[in-house]
Amino acid sequence: MSAGRRGPARALPRPALPRRARLALAVVAALLVAVGVPVAGLAVLAHATSPTPTLEVHLAAGSDDSGEAKDKDDSGGSGDSSSGDSGSSKDDSSSKSKDDKSQDDKSGDQKDSGDGSGAGKDSGKESGKDSGAGGQGGDAEFPGRDKAGRASADEYTDMSQVASNQQVGQGGQFSGGSYSFSCPLSDHHNSDNFIIAPGKRNGAQHTHDYAGNNSTNAASGTDQSTLEESSTTCTNGDKSPIFWPVMRDLAGVGPDVGQDGGSLDGNVGSFIEPTAVDYTFHGHGTRPVSPMPLNMTLVTGSAKAASTGKGSNAKFACASSPDRVSDKYLACPAGDQMQRVYDFPSCWNGKDLDSETHTEHLTYPDQSGECPTDKTPVPALRITVGYQDLPGRSYAIDSFPEQQHNPVTDHALLEYLSSEARAQAGANCINAAQACTQGSDQDTSRAGRLGFSDQVPQAKNYDSAMADMGSWGQTPSSSSSSAAPAAPAGMAGMAGMGH
Repeated sequence: MSAGRRGPARALPRPALPRRARLALAVVAALLVAVGVPVAGLAVLAHATSPTPTLEVHLAAGSDDSGEAKDKDDSGGSGDSSSGDSGSSKDDSSSKSKDDKSQDDKSGDQKDSGDGSGAGKDSGKESGKDSGAGGQGGDAEFPGRDKAGRASADEYTDMSQVASNQQVGQGGQFSGGSYSFSCPLSDHHNSDNFIIAPGKRNGAQHTHDYAGNNSTNAASGTDQSTLEESSTTCTNGDKSPIFWPVMRDLAGVGPDVGQDGGSLDGNVGSFIEPTAVDYTFHGHGTRPVSPMPLNMTLVTGSAKAASTGKGSNAKFACASSPDRVSDKYLACPAGDQMQRVYDFPSCWNGKDLDSETHTEHLTYPDQSGECPTDKTPVPALRITVGYQDLPGRSYAIDSFPEQQHNPVTDHALLEYLSSEARAQAGANCINAAQACTQGSDQDTSRAGRLGFSDQVPQAKNYDSAMADMGSWGQTPSSSSSSAAPAAPAGMAGMAGMGH
């Protein structure tokens, strides 16, 4: 009898709620495993015979009452084991801890993105360092890249829409004689600017064409050796480093894709080689000119004129109509040559080779070509760079990324590294109202494309030029070796200028 009672007693709960009991056991099993109860303990529930464990299983399994629904919602709306984060007070605590950790991780990610550390550093600043800045600190090192864009349609115009006017910009009012020299383009390009940003790689954030000196790069502004040690492309032996932004065919593919100064700074397209370049020093006004001082820095235009509204001296013309000058890109007639005209300032203060803004030591004459009485007239250099049959409106000059290739940012720079003899001969020619050419018969220096230019870091900087040439309050002499006065305080401000 007693044995018979024990058998039915063990089996009683099973036929009462077979499906719900099984479901309840499965859910409880999952919950208990989640909170760390040994699996072996589940056997107690599986074989329980009292009403109490059956009731507990029933509640844990869930029903239509609001308490059970709340548990279900908190656990993600499912009895799945992956959703059992809130089945008990311990689970709630565990869930909170996990959420807090997730929030901490999120805060860490935000911090990383903001200050350049951790994951944000890898995907932001460090990524820029690897591919955007050549290992020099990413966009913080080269700002404005997020503002890069193409020139707008209204920055192009047809030559027929330009009125005859020769007074666009400054300079260009000539009189007396002139002297010219030949300087083919050098074989190298880079995005440095040793005059404005000495020693800074990619200081221009746009690529330059170079003529004359074959060694010009960032080191040219800091290296104590001299540019005179390099070769030159100038046929008269002039070793002046002369440079301006490259012109690009926007439909082409440049050699600097993924590089600083190239596509990373918004400069895309293949280089368009000039078909002709002319370098001529002119007389101006009614006073005689003095020889151009050696190591003089000459700058025309401003690479940041689009954003500052200052310093632009951009001039574009067609060879067939040189009297129609515009500060916009020009569409010239078929077969004609589009020209970039660079007129440099020619009124010298008589003492400085450079100045902080590059506009104080050497300024422009008035519209009649006259210099102020307290300034010394020196030869006015005009460089004309010509391009044959440009591709419609699918061309533009390189620029800082935020300047978006605006034509008003066109500019050119050089340091005058000719010789005293050539400078004096040129001034004599101008003052005699003659048109002269300085050629290879005047100099035995090597000239032309040599193919190793970027491997030659030798450069002339302003401080060493001052030390070599002595006081510029006097006429310089080739034999001068006296100590120079302290250089003007212009060098410290160069890196902030926009060329």
